[in-house]
Amino acid sequence: MPISICTAGTLSGGYKWPVAPPDAGIEVLAAYAASRGLEVVEGGRLPRTTPLLAEGELRSVDAVVSGWLATYVEATLAVVTRADSRFTVAVTHLPKAKQFVPWMLCHRTEDEHLLGSAFEKLAHGERRVDLGSAELDAHYRIYADPQRDDVWLHELFSPAFIMFLIERAPTGLSFEYVEGTLCVSLLGTRTLGEELDGLRDATVELVGKIRAEIRERLGEAKGRSAPTPPGYPPPAS
Repeated sequence: MPISICTAGTLSGGYKWPVAPPDAGIEVLAAYAASRGLEVVEGGRLPRTTPLLAEGELRSVDAVVSGWLATYVEATLAVVTRADSRFTVAVTHLPKAKQFVPWMLCHRTEDEHLLGSAFEKLAHGERRVDLGSAELDAHYRIYADPQRDDVWLHELFSPAFIMFLIERAPTGLSFEYVEGTLCVSLLGTRTLGEELDGLRDATVELVGKIRAEIRERLGEAKGRSAPTPPGYPPPAS
């Protein structure tokens, strides 16, 4: 699966992003991929399933790298441009979770103004979930399909996971899950190795948490694994 980074661009109206030109960004991503055992994929694409990546709202994806973030986590990293905002994303697939929640959105409170019509069509501005945590409400807004398994969702957002989001997750982290596709995002273009590693660590943590809740209901299941050890150190605890 691919990872991609969008580097520089010009908005309609002539405003230029104050970042490196595309070729430089691709070189940075290629160097990061090489250091982590990932592969640059020419012409890579992202699924348009989640609101952040929706057709008509995502302006560009300039480069793609693909690979294993952990032994059982294969994903795509990318920097994408939406209107006048940029996000660095990790995209992977968790099809079994849709049995319990067809879609869920976990957005930072201060970023909701950046979301577009795809978010509004899905959430209708009224499908917010109350998880009974004032601390979580101060940082995030959670939305989910009305047909969800409410017990499963509350178990996913356990006190420990809520504290991860508030205290340990990288600054700017949000995530969306829609019909099997998980998109974990950081606001802004992140080209430093430690920032991309932070996104990777958060993605591995989130995938592990979702899979643990799936196992609680469905039992163990053997999935695909990396053919060789991934080029990442273990996530920081």
